[in-house]
Amino acid sequence: MTKFINRLNNNTLAYNQLIGKNAGIVFLSGFNSDMQGKKALYIEKWAKDNNHSFLRFDYSGHGQSSGSINRTCFSDWYQDAEYLINKLTQGKQILIGSSMGAWVMLMLAKRIPQKISAIIGLAPAPDFPKLLIWDKMKKGEKRKLIRNKMTTMKYKDGSKNYFSYKLIKDSFKNLTLLESIYFNGPIYLYHGMADDAVPYDLSIKIINTFAGTKDVKLLLEKGAGHRLSEPHQLKNITDIIQEIKTKI
Repeated sequence: MTKFINRLNNNTLAYNQLIGKNAGIVFLSGFNSDMQGKKALYIEKWAKDNNHSFLRFDYSGHGQSSGSINRTCFSDWYQDAEYLINKLTQGKQILIGSSMGAWVMLMLAKRIPQKISAIIGLAPAPDFPKLLIWDKMKKGEKRKLIRNKMTTMKYKDGSKNYFSYKLIKDSFKNLTLLESIYFNGPIYLYHGMADDAVPYDLSIKIINTFAGTKDVKLLLEKGAGHRLSEPHQLKNITDIIQEIKTKI
């Protein structure tokens, strides 16, 4: 059952939570996604069947939470995640970050490592507004973005996303790959080699960013795209959780 909690300035965040006896798991969804996605619901069912605590939620401007996606940005979203983890969870959590959710995950690894036992990145996209949008634009495209306050990205599967200049500008002060992140726990990344939204070499950059642990694995799936939501891919994700459980 979906519940709601007030954070700041009457901002309302929607969430679903299971309380179990085994390690807590928090799912961090991607940009313009929400807690009703296939991965979140599949992992929730697995968590329930295996007596794990589990938390999924909508960032500000996403899903059932209040606000507009174009009037909020990454600073709001990682603070939403940090607030809910501190407020609602007990003990250390396994964080599962999907796409932009992995950027949130890396920020949390820097800010609240004492609350995190392990991290799993699914098609991780840290720092993406700068690395994958701004840095790839020509000067004229950047001027157009600033003028229009918005840009559009189209993908091979026919989908598209709109990104605000506010989000891109905000990303510059929240970059996570510029310096080492110290984390003493298992790190597992899963990326499709046919991902046209977020290239898999970004996962390799993430691996090189972490210090403090030697327990780092990267699973690359040839032919897999960005979503990682096919039945065998969903099972791969819960297999990863199962493996990590033995180490924490």
